[in-house]
Amino acid sequence: MKKILAVATLGTLALSSCSLFGTRSAAVSGQLKGFSPNQNLGLAVVGYNSGQYTANGSQPQVIDKFLTGGYTLTLPRNVPYGTYRVVVFRDANNNGRFDTGDVVLSRDNGKLLVYAGRDNQFFQGTKYGWNIYNGTPDIQTEILNNYDLEAVSGG
Repeated sequence: MKKILAVATLGTLALSSCSLFGTRSAAVSGQLKGFSPNQNLGLAVVGYNSGQYTANGSQPQVIDKFLTGGYTLTLPRNVPYGTYRVVVFRDANNNGRFDTGDVVLSRDNGKLLVYAGRDNQFFQGTKYGWNIYNGTPDIQTEILNNYDLEAVSGG
């Protein structure tokens, strides 16, 4: 029985780290700068196309500035391939999601999260899965860090 349990556990770990049915698990991390505490803030992965945020693909979490000045956010694998951003927002209706009526409080950091279904799908140099693209050939494809977020004035 112990052997079966051990094999089942190892199989689950192998599938969660690199699924045969989807992209590898990924997370993005960065620092938070200039945000005042106690504002009902959230952090979300939101679609970003043609200069507009879309509410699909949100995965919020509460930011607690007293615990850390940084964040790590697990990236979803059940969203359409495309371009996304991580944003800090004020959750106006207190539902824990970025949606209509919520105000983005973070500046554009010049970086996009790119979820690609194949290598070079959206930008040259991107790989299958999650990438950070900053408009240069220096594309992050494995460790997705330094996605720092800074408050807009009055954030």
